[in-house]
Amino acid sequence: MARQFLQNLWKVMYDQFSLVEDQVVEESSADDLGTLIEQARQEWLSAMAYFDNVEDPDLVDYAVYSVEAAERKYMYLLKKAKGGPETVDG
Repeated sequence: MARQFLQNLWKVMYDQFSLVEDQVVEESSADDLGTLIEQARQEWLSAMAYFDNVEDPDLVDYAVYSVEAAERKYMYLLKKAKGGPETVDG
């Protein structure tokens, strides 16, 4: 059980902080950007669900950070799609 938890935690952390998918930085077509936006929205929803279900006090900070990071990524992509400034205040 602990092994599965750690594997899931590692996957979430890798997905959040990985620069392997530098698609955010690259110029994308509108279709690709739409896909990235939907993926970012799903990551945000997943992070919020994780936050809602975290029970270990040691993981609360991680859960908060994950929600904030996923939200910023989503907002960045939305602004990019709208052609607005690519900086996110916060």
